[in-house]
Amino acid sequence: MFKRVMEKLQRSSIESDLKPFKKTLTQINSFSETLKSLCDDELKAQLQSLCASISPPMNISTQVKIFASVSEISNRLLGMRPFDSQMLAGLALHDGYIVDMKTGEGKTLAAAAPVIVNALAGRKVHVLTFNDYLAKRDSHFLQPLYQFFGLSVGMIQADMSCKQRKKAHACDIVYATAREVGFDYLRDQLVHYKQQKVLSGLDVAIVDEADSILIDEARIPLVISGDIHQNNDQLTHIATVIKQLDKTNDYAVDEFSTSVHLTDSGSRKIEQQFGCENLFDIDNLPLLTSVNLALHVEVLLVKDIDYIVKDNSIKLVDEFTGRIAEKHRWPDGMQSALESKEGLPVKKEGQTLGSITLQHLMCLFKKVSGMTGTAVLAAQEFELLYQLKTCVIPPRKPCIRIDKPDRVFSTKAEKTIAICNEISLIQRTGQPVLVGTPNVRESENLYALLVEKGIECCLLNAKNDEQEAQIIAQAGAWGAVTICTNLAGRGTDILLGAKDTASNIQVKKAGGLHIIGTSRFESRRIDDQLRGRAARQGEPGSSQYFVSLEDKLFNHLGQDGLLSGKSDTGELLSNARISKKIAHGQRVLEGANLDRRKALYKYSDLVEQQRQMIHQLRNDILQGEGAEEFKSKVTSRWQNLSTVVSDEKLNEALNIVVMHAIDKLWVQHLSEIDYIKEGINLVGTAGTSFMLSGNEPYHVFIQQVQQVFEQLLAELKTVVVDLFNNLAIDENGINPNSELFAMTKSTSSYVVADNPFDAVDRQFIASIWKKLKLE
Repeated sequence: MFKRVMEKLQRSSIESDLKPFKKTLTQINSFSETLKSLCDDELKAQLQSLCASISPPMNISTQVKIFASVSEISNRLLGMRPFDSQMLAGLALHDGYIVDMKTGEGKTLAAAAPVIVNALAGRKVHVLTFNDYLAKRDSHFLQPLYQFFGLSVGMIQADMSCKQRKKAHACDIVYATAREVGFDYLRDQLVHYKQQKVLSGLDVAIVDEADSILIDEARIPLVISGDIHQNNDQLTHIATVIKQLDKTNDYAVDEFSTSVHLTDSGSRKIEQQFGCENLFDIDNLPLLTSVNLALHVEVLLVKDIDYIVKDNSIKLVDEFTGRIAEKHRWPDGMQSALESKEGLPVKKEGQTLGSITLQHLMCLFKKVSGMTGTAVLAAQEFELLYQLKTCVIPPRKPCIRIDKPDRVFSTKAEKTIAICNEISLIQRTGQPVLVGTPNVRESENLYALLVEKGIECCLLNAKNDEQEAQIIAQAGAWGAVTICTNLAGRGTDILLGAKDTASNIQVKKAGGLHIIGTSRFESRRIDDQLRGRAARQGEPGSSQYFVSLEDKLFNHLGQDGLLSGKSDTGELLSNARISKKIAHGQRVLEGANLDRRKALYKYSDLVEQQRQMIHQLRNDILQGEGAEEFKSKVTSRWQNLSTVVSDEKLNEALNIVVMHAIDKLWVQHLSEIDYIKEGINLVGTAGTSFMLSGNEPYHVFIQQVQQVFEQLLAELKTVVVDLFNNLAIDENGINPNSELFAMTKSTSSYVVADNPFDAVDRQFIASIWKKLKLE
């Protein structure tokens, strides 16, 4: 029943009728033929005449001519004429679809025509890429094409200065990650003068690897923090005490391994160590919070799985890619607790000045489309979260990859032995092998076993991801064996034979690239993305997953009735039954994760509405509007100053005071929200609801957040008056070294990583477990 409902929902979210696009494609190809006989100067003159006549909205005839021109000019400048499949993808992107286009089909070039059409229509276009490397690579690759159309192209990198960012954002076309655009947006909300802004508008976004940016990272908050530090000198002491607790008697872990709490014995030991009579008294809330954080990171966060230690600091690992998640930090003090656990210097945490989720950021664009190789399985979410339909573009050549049935073992040890034997057999044939593992620890363990067996191989994971390009470039070579975390090389094609023609033919005869997955993931998209590394553009390739009943996925699925029928190697014989159970479990988990994202979106939606209200008020002040109502409250001081200070400087000073007051109160508001969340989380940890007076946590959250926001608005005028009346103002206005500028003078940006231990997540994990057991 569940399967039929999911299939029906997915069908309704997918546009399968490509006839309108194919009709337009025929017109494009016809017009493109007329351009082939033109010399470059004639082509440029015709293009200039066409561009001069463009006025929005662009009619279909003009669109056809521009698409055809892109095809011809791309062939001349880049030596690449877009295939029909790429042009179809471009038409779908221009019409606002999420495009499902398989690996190796040329998404970079497919996006060029819709980018150019939008830019020529006078719209600012942001092409949002998966990482900085792809933003740099793709913008440089397509720059000659864009410049031929008279369009400027900019590129944002994480280490750029504000001046460089402003110059890049001023271009017609901007390549950047969604995170960097989000950080620039947040920084723009803190400036005191219009000319300090770097963004020049959010209009059109074309998103590469759309499932990653729009779904996997959708609810992750981007944060700007300032130079107001909070520090907990007890963290190191607390971490030491927690390490000394007895895991049998002093704390208990829930059945899902997502929550841990002190027993009575553990609570007494903490009380003795810190000299408090009752750890759960309201006066001891800061200590209780720190103890809970330290206990969670000690027991539930595992080194080389959830994070690594590199360059004497904690580095989080992206669960979807296996790479270091740059600028990611655990939330709510967990990062500091983790640093204490590992004996590293505890970095002071700046106070949050502003925050926005990627989902809310994307909603600020007026037009969004995207492309990825695994959009179909996420089609329902694209429509629910963004009202975007998915369009499937058939590959230029049929995919001939052989996806072999899973091999299933009762234990991880038996599975690992089988994987090593399989790799040894395949390597003798010369067929290259790419092995995808779920985490750093497993990749290192498998690599060590293979080396011990005398099998030459390369290792790629978060600890050496700076070598990614070099390792992936050789992953398709004759006899190559590459062990990596699950999605190494995303956005980069693995070339068979490593660019050597003779070797390419040899590798194809051997069967192309073979993919081995060492476990199934909770999402079918992740499984398919790993498989998609092989068999690009009609090339040969194959894949196979190795599974054990001790894998993480079976923590949810259980093992009931699966152990009957087993060979001497531990391989289970009821593969079809187990595969059916895995597929069913993945569908349930995907549905539950969608519900989870929707619920967590509700928590952030009210705060986002409040942020927009505050930022609109601030922006009005920045533009020199909206300060009149505050001016009437400071008449006396204004008149006294007006004898020596010009009206221009007084107005500027008042504007800065109002913006500072808004920023100050908003920072306090964000801190209050954190306290509200923490209170709800602690209630969830205790498993009780009496503190919520019988109400659902969400309703309590909404009620309390609304109350503190109303208090913010009520306090604003009072704060402005107090600041203005006591601020030093002379004929030059406010001193640039004034404390009013101190809060935003030094800022840092980071991404808040998912907290898998909060109350909302525990609720969904419990519901998943119940659903799987019942079905």
